[in-house]
Formats: sequence, C-alpha cells, structure tokens
Amino acid sequence: MAAIVVPTVLNRKNYVDWSSRIKSYLLAEDLWDVVEGSYRPPVREGECDNEAWKKKNVKALYAIQSSCGDDTYQLVKTETKAKQAWDTLSFLLKPDENPPDEHAKMSLRQAHPFLTLTDRDARPELTMEEGRTEGGAGHDDSNANDIHETFVKYVKSNDWDNAIEFLGKHPEERSARILYGRTALHCAIWNFRSCSVRVIEQLVDLMTKDDLKIQDTDGFTALYTLIYFYPEMVEVAKRMVAKNEELITILPSHLERPLVVVVAQEMTKGERMARYLYSLTPDEILKVPDAAQLISLGFYYNRLDIAWDLIQRYPKLAMTKDSKGDIPLVTLASNRFAFKSGSRLSLWEKIIYYVIHIKRLPFVNKDNHINIEKQESDQSDQGHLSDQRMGLFRGLLTNLQTLLGINHIYQMKLMHERVKQFLPFMCKAVKAQGMSYYKRKKLNEALCVAAERGHVEYITHFFIDSSYPVDDVKNEKGQTLLQIATECRHHKVYNFIYDQLLKKENILGLDPSDEIRERVGWRDYFGNNLLHTIASITPLSQIDHIQGAALQMQRELQWFKEVESIVDPKDCESLNKDNKTPRKVFTENHKELGREAEKSMKETSTSCTVVGALIVTIMFAAAFTVPGGNDEKTGLPTFLTKKVFTTFIVSDAISLFSSTTSVIMFLGILTSRYSEDDFHKFLPTKMIAGLFTLFLSIVTMMIVFSCALYIMLDGKSSIVVPSMLLASVPVTSFIWMQFPLLVELFISTFGRGIFDRNHKTLF
Repeated sequence: MAAIVVPTVLNRKNYVDWSSRIKSYLLAEDLWDVVEGSYRPPVREGECDNEAWKKKNVKALYAIQSSCGDDTYQLVKTETKAKQAWDTLSFLLKPDENPPDEHAKMSLRQAHPFLTLTDRDARPELTMEEGRTEGGAGHDDSNANDIHETFVKYVKSNDWDNAIEFLGKHPEERSARILYGRTALHCAIWNFRSCSVRVIEQLVDLMTKDDLKIQDTDGFTALYTLIYFYPEMVEVAKRMVAKNEELITILPSHLERPLVVVVAQEMTKGERMARYLYSLTPDEILKVPDAAQLISLGFYYNRLDIAWDLIQRYPKLAMTKDSKGDIPLVTLASNRFAFKSGSRLSLWEKIIYYVIHIKRLPFVNKDNHINIEKQESDQSDQGHLSDQRMGLFRGLLTNLQTLLGINHIYQMKLMHERVKQFLPFMCKAVKAQGMSYYKRKKLNEALCVAAERGHVEYITHFFIDSSYPVDDVKNEKGQTLLQIATECRHHKVYNFIYDQLLKKENILGLDPSDEIRERVGWRDYFGNNLLHTIASITPLSQIDHIQGAALQMQRELQWFKEVESIVDPKDCESLNKDNKTPRKVFTENHKELGREAEKSMKETSTSCTVVGALIVTIMFAAAFTVPGGNDEKTGLPTFLTKKVFTTFIVSDAISLFSSTTSVIMFLGILTSRYSEDDFHKFLPTKMIAGLFTLFLSIVTMMIVFSCALYIMLDGKSSIVVPSMLLASVPVTSFIWMQFPLLVELFISTFGRGIFDRNHKTLF
C-alpha cells in the first residue's frame, strides 16, 4: 500500500474533502467495510476470519492515520480500530450541516443513548388505571433522558454558551459521558479551536473535585488531555490543580510516566508547563529513569533549569539510564550546540559573545527544590541589553537585538555557561569502579562523539573532574581519542590531550617520551598509526570551513608536519594493513584536493596578473603625461613646485614598482611545479607578496588619480570629491573581494598557528 493515499493531509478545515477522498481510497482497496462496521471482528479468537479482519483493520487504520496532519493525528494516535478512528475524526471535525439523521454516521456503541428504548417505550400501552399508578416514574426517566440528550446536543454542536448555562441548571450532567467516556470538559479541550480558554475555565469552575478525576476510555483525565495536546495552557492547568491536587498523580494505566515528563517532551510549547508541573511533583512520584530523562530532555531542548536542580541534588543521575535507555551524560556529548567549541562565530558575533555577561545559577540544598515554577528568563543577566525602565522603547530595542543577532547569541552563551556549571557535577559522579559494561560502553561512545565534534570542554572535565580512564577509550575502529581528534582535525582537542599526556608523565616523574611514543604510535584495527590517520581525508575531516582549496591544502600539510614532528621517526615509514606508508596515504588522499588547489591558485594569479599589467601600463604612461603639461622653455612639469604634484609623482612611482612586482609574483605562481610541499610555504608566500603589492599599487593609483583631478580642476572640491568617490567604487569592490584571502593567507602562513608550540619535539 502506498505511503500517501490522499494528495492533501487532514487538517481541521478540510474534513469534507478529505473524508470523500479517503473513503474512495478505502473502497478501492476493499477496506471500507471495516470502517463502516459491516465487516466486524469475529466473536471467537480461534476463527479463521480473525486474522483477515485484523489485517484489514490495520491497513485501514494506517491509511487514516497516515493521511492526517501533525495536529489531527494527535486525535487518533491512540486508536486501535479503524472504525473508532473514523468516528472520532467525524465527531470532532465534521462541520454541522444539519444532516437528516444525526446518528447515521455513529456506531451502535456511540449512539447507544439515542437508540435504546426507555422503560416507558418498551412497555405496552397502559390502561387508564395503570397510568395513574405508574405514570410518575416513567415521566421522571423520560425527563432525565431528555435532559441528557439536550446537553449532549449542545456539546456536539459546540454550542458552549448554552451548554454552560444548561450545566448550571443541571449539575448532574457534569460527570456525563459524551463520547468514549469523555466529559464535557474533555470534549471542550479536544475541540479547543472551536471554543475558547474562557469556556474551558468556566467548565473547570463548574466541575467538582471528583468530576476532574474522571478518566476517558484511554485513561486520560481532563488535565492529562490538556497537557498532552495544549501544553501552553498553563493557567488552565493551574486552575484544575488548584481544585484537585491529586490530578498530578492520576495517569493512564498504559502510560506510567509522570505528567512533567510527558510535557517536557514537547519541543516548542511545553517549557512553562514543565516548570510548573516539576514544582508540584514530589520525589516519591518521580522515578529514577524519569528523572534521568528530564535531564536528557533538558540537554536535548536546551532547557537546563530542571536539569540543574536534579543534577545538584542527585549527581549520579548523570550516569543513570533514562526511560528510553539513554544516559544524560551521553546525550550531552551529542548536542553540538551545548559547547562553544561547536559554534563558529563571525568577528561581530565574537564581540557580542564576549560582551554578554551571564550570571551563574544559584546552588540549591540537596533536600529542597529550587523555585522552578518561575520561568528562567534571566532578565537580570540582560541588564546590559535591555533597561527595564525604557518603557515604550523596550519593544524597539528587543526588535533591534533580534535583528543584530544579540538575542540568539545570548541564548547560545547562556547554554554554554550552564553546561560549564553542569559538567563538574556530572563528571565527579563518574567512577569506573563497579560500572556496568553497558554504561562503560555508552560512556566510551560519548567521549568518542565529543572528540569527533571537537567538544574540548567535555573532554577537559573528564580528564580533570573524573576518575575514569580516559586514556584507554577507543572507538569501534580501535582509535584513541587523540587519533579521533586528529582524523576530525579538531586542534583544540588534539592540543589538550597531548598536553595532558605530557603533564601526566611529569607528575609521575617518568620520561614523557615513553608515554607519548606509545600513544602516538598506537595502531588501530587497520594498522594505522597517528601519522596514517592525519594523512587520510575522511567524511569526518573538518576542512570545509577553510576558505579555498589552496588554504585547505596548506592546513592539511600543517597537520601532517605537526604530527610528523612528534612521532617516532620509525613511524614515518611504518606500513598499515594496506602496505602503505603515511606519506603514500597522504599523496593518494590529497591528489584531488591538490588539483583543486592548483586550479584555484592559477585562476587567482591569472586575474590578478591582468589587473597588475593594466596598472603598470597606466602608471607608466602617467609618468610622462603629467597633469598641466611641461614648461615650453625648461621642459619641466608646470606644477613641479606644488606639493600635490610631488604626491602625484611619488605615488605614481610606488604604484608602478609595486604593480610590476605583483605581476612578477603571480607569473612565478603560474609557472610553479605545484608539488605537495609547495602549498605549505612557497606558494602561499608568493601569493601574499603578490596580493599585497597589488593592493598597494591600486591604492597609490587612486592617489595618483585624485592628485591629477585636483591639479587640473584647480582644487574645486565640489567636482573633485564626487569624482574621486565614484572612481573608487570599482577599485574598492575588487579589494573587498580579495582582501579576506590575503588576511587568511597571512594568518595561516605567518600567524601563531593552531597548534600549541609550548611542547617540545620529543623525537
């Protein structure tokens, strides 16, 4: 059966069109009899038709559920029968068109109150005498049934004003079951889009303490229904709980998770509700796996207040399996946004990040909850961003913060700072002694994931705050954390682990070369040592963020030479299981990147050579065709004695010489042999010299042009200044496009580099 059975999924407005299409599909697939009810499940489990009915029911139910949108799917997600799902959607979404028979589309069970006979209807016609003695009782039953039918009619037609007024006069209908054991309050919440918060609040006020405890056929109380479908309605939930605090503990029999865990899984709307419910949930109800899952969900959705409270009071929850089998400490390692090392910020964003100040979360007593109900907005932290007394300007300032990305960066730093507080608590709870195989395996996976993603903060706290043997961690390929960091090109993790190895041996008074030799010479399951690892380019290698193939090739060479400087010389010639040395692996893996780098260098050099040659020609001509011409008697320039002419001629000479030098540099690049090692220093140095002299010639050329205009127009600024500005636009745009390349090349070639140069070469 196809995965998509109708072109448009069901929403709350297109039920008529959707039902027509899905019915046609079910008829074509011979499944409609299951939905309609004409083909019913066999009475006995052992009958041959039982399996056939089950198969049809599953197919029809799948067709209905898969044709629902995200919103409407929630209405039937717990249904197990296609007919029940169809009837539920019909009841909740079908518009009121005053059909001739309001019960035609309902099952017998749903229509039971309307189709069964009362005692009076079932009796034979009474004689006058019998009527005198029995008429009173019959009249009461009929009246009660009429009251119920009237109330049901109001609820089903979403006539909530009349329903509430009617309920005030007939309070016995508060606990009346309308459909699938649901009370009027249940139905109002299910049909929230057709009523309002005011209606639900009025119904809550009319309900008694016991009425609120009523569960429908799925075991949902009205509070559970509200939290499950509309977790943003915190005030209504508070209204219910204020009437009956026991509602927090009443759960469906098939769902034993506390309400706070249910609502915490809601990604966008459940934060405030989760805070409120957590403040009411006693530790006696919150089981250990549920508490661990709250921490995991906090890391997953970047909601850390509940997690902070739990971790401080019960640090060992960090290494406890949650209800899904995950471990919070492992979940944290997988969140790339939880650490600063996982964020790439522009210069402007780095400035904002540095300026923002985040207050640390307060510590709590072990036996007391923090006041979690109050939403953690950290407004006090944002005093530098928004003054509470700005009044009318506050909204404008908020919009400006959003436009400039300040709010986004604030939330990012808030997450990073909170995680910094969490990690020491969590890592101190990690003890290898007595740890189960499952936990040890999951923790090793977490550390490997952290190394793959460059989360140096995570690995740092494991080295410093835990007693776990991090040095012995290996992934499924037999790689150590040092090898993983090297393969993924995470220099911060590489530097930290290397320095920790040195410090460890110095503390123990041992020769650090022995430990380092063992670590860098370690071979994975494929026979690759650390130098083989860095020589390979894999999908995990983080080089795409580097601008241009030439810079990528240079960075790869820097990595290779860095690792080559710390390994034992014999490891440089060692063979892996493919009988390849590290240098051969490097050459094979970087062949394509080398071709791209060569192409990039040639294209840049060619375009810059053309520009440089044009400047040479112009500046050479300008030296002999000076503005104002020459004196007829002496042959000297007319404006020789003016300072502006001196500036003109000096700038012309500088521009000519620098552009000539630039052309020579780029020609040298074009005629290079482009070997691997050339991309390390030789070619980048020539490119830097060529670009720098080219930019210098362009700037001085603009000075020459400006001086010539000034001399010829006799200093008329109203013409000179606009002309200079217009002439500088194309030149400035060229510099703007090429200048970042010059900066990147200079930093990469002559900067301090990405590696820690404090350690000494050991071999």
